[in-house]
Amino acid sequence: MQKPLLLTTLGLTLLSQWAGASSSPSPLAAAETLYNSSGQSQHWTGVGRLVALNRHCIGTLLDTRPADEPPAGPAYILTAGHCAGGINGKVIVDQPITGSIAFNYFADTQDRRRTVPLKRTVWNSLQGADLALLELDATLEELTGQGITPLKLGTSPASGSAVQVVGEPSSIGKGLRLSTCTERFQSTSSVGNWVWRNARRNDCQGLDEGASGSPVVAADSQHLVSIANSLHGSEVGAIPVHRVQGCFSAGRVDLELPTCQLLPGFQLEPQGPGLKTLTKARTLADGSIEQARWGFQFLIDTPRYRYKTTTDALACEDPTGYSGTIPASEAIINDPIGPEPGTHYLCLVGVQSPDQLPSRALMANSLSIAVELLPPGRPQAQVNTERLADGSLRVSWLKAPDIAFYRVKRGAPATTDCNDGAGYRLLPGYSRDIPAAALPLKLCSVAIDLIKQSSEFRTDLLQAAP
Repeated sequence: MQKPLLLTTLGLTLLSQWAGASSSPSPLAAAETLYNSSGQSQHWTGVGRLVALNRHCIGTLLDTRPADEPPAGPAYILTAGHCAGGINGKVIVDQPITGSIAFNYFADTQDRRRTVPLKRTVWNSLQGADLALLELDATLEELTGQGITPLKLGTSPASGSAVQVVGEPSSIGKGLRLSTCTERFQSTSSVGNWVWRNARRNDCQGLDEGASGSPVVAADSQHLVSIANSLHGSEVGAIPVHRVQGCFSAGRVDLELPTCQLLPGFQLEPQGPGLKTLTKARTLADGSIEQARWGFQFLIDTPRYRYKTTTDALACEDPTGYSGTIPASEAIINDPIGPEPGTHYLCLVGVQSPDQLPSRALMANSLSIAVELLPPGRPQAQVNTERLADGSLRVSWLKAPDIAFYRVKRGAPATTDCNDGAGYRLLPGYSRDIPAAALPLKLCSVAIDLIKQSSEFRTDLLQAAP
């Protein structure tokens, strides 16, 4: 199956699935298939299959009506931001969107599903969170009148509390599954340079690609408390929804409400080569170290911005330590990174004026960019050989985290000089079988790291079998 995004440094996979992709269903241990032909799963009818921008995800209809009042106003769903065109660095507000969501999405109600078109993106962000609030081309009254049950938003329970996750992984079209587990606090989750703060982790089973946006519901209150967005090995990453809670009045969304924690936002677009997820300091000819630098160039839609660097992504939401306001025309940050190896973060917020106060919502929208600083030093070419049964040799070049590629050459032992840089060619893989008839052979290797430093030339004399 074609995966939409693979997370290299942490081995994480986003749970969205490209439309049209297919895969074998993954094991659904401890996941219960839901049925609703007799109304036995009525509570989950508002959880549906979302198709938007060529991605398959899950969305949940929100119960936005005031207590004890009939449904009023448009219908809204909540899903993961990456499911609805979210882009890191851009808080999307009030934009049209195409797609649909199918409610009453159970294994035994395929002929009674209710498909509703999407109308607009109310708010979408991937910076600090991975959430999208979408408006449907229907009213809440219409959908509840058709038997679709919305879910109330709630605050995340204490770490270690019981939760339920409802979604459909991989095998698109089969229907919802439910899994019960516990959820705990996780300070940050990262996907490449993307960073999600104040995240959650749960051990619910049976989720896989195609289940992004699945609701995580507190087992006691049955309120929607977070949105599933990623896999971390056997655990599911989720984003809390508390910032959305105070954004409705009389059943209608109002992002300007003082209780709403979604605005102000800003839009930032990286320029030039962009940031790498890995970097390292440069070792100079005299052995001294030249620190790595951010070298981050960008365009931003606010007149000014502030930034700081830190080793704690949660500090991006603390206004302490940010720079003074800088004009948007000077949008380049080239501070040194480190020098301590490890994960470093660049925090950035767009502001309208030098006097703009750091509200909770603004700081929650701060952009966190992660980079892993590797220990300094030139790379080392590492080569292993294995004798095969037919007398040939299998040669493997080891790919350390800092090595970008190898260059090699080979030839007769008496006439090949590995210290002569001429004749080296790019190695198009990391393993080669050398036939016995080609031995003996001199093999020359040089490793080039991610900042284009070269290792010393390595010589390996490959001998024929005794």
